[in-house]
Amino acid sequence: MLEKTINGLFVFTRYLVWALGVLGIVGSAILAVCNFIMGLSAVLLFVSTFLLSVAVTLLLMPEALINKLPVSLIEKRFVISGVALVIATVITGVVYFTQGGFPELNLIFM
Repeated sequence: MLEKTINGLFVFTRYLVWALGVLGIVGSAILAVCNFIMGLSAVLLFVSTFLLSVAVTLLLMPEALINKLPVSLIEKRFVISGVALVIATVITGVVYFTQGGFPELNLIFM
């Protein structure tokens, strides 16, 4: 009984993190547009968070949704996620080291 409960919590956590990834796609797109006035480095950070959210969404997508994707995307979703994570890391690192830290951001949700 305890094992069944723990497995249920893991499944719930996976779906919750997947939902946060989907929410992150929308949120980062909105924040990228809102931060155009703050400069290119601020926009690039939100492009990076967009790519991170895409990677998390593809990695943790539920099986019911995976089966509705085209076969070519199903086979390549791990590669796409890995490439998106690497690009997001590179963008974040370049922004951090060229600016001497992260830039000031306009966070409309706070």
